[in-house]
Amino acid sequence: MSLLIRHRALPIGELFRELSSNEFISRVLELREMHELSGEGSCFRESWNKTADELNELSESERSTIKSIGRSLGASDIEGQLSMLEVNAALLENFAEEAHEQYIQKGKLYRSMGTLAGLFAAVMII
Repeated sequence: MSLLIRHRALPIGELFRELSSNEFISRVLELREMHELSGEGSCFRESWNKTADELNELSESERSTIKSIGRSLGASDIEGQLSMLEVNAALLENFAEEAHEQYIQKGKLYRSMGTLAGLFAAVMII
């Protein structure tokens, strides 16, 4: 997204169409088109927020960060958008690192519990 904004200075609609191979972006476009066809009308920000709300696997703070990206796209000049994307990318990277650490910790716990359950079952059978 940063590259397209920096080098091609695309408007939001064209930027999203260019990135439509991304599952999240394609869902945003799909929601926007559904609203336009039904006559309700919808801007990209509303569709972006609804799509972010559908990401149930994310925490509220992660969804909030994604929503802030949607609010900021197209709201300032190119440099402002690029700096906003950089800050939010760093936040999302921190979330990913925390999730990875939790995965490692919980993975050890679940493997240990599986081993103990297996040993318990073996003792019960004997």
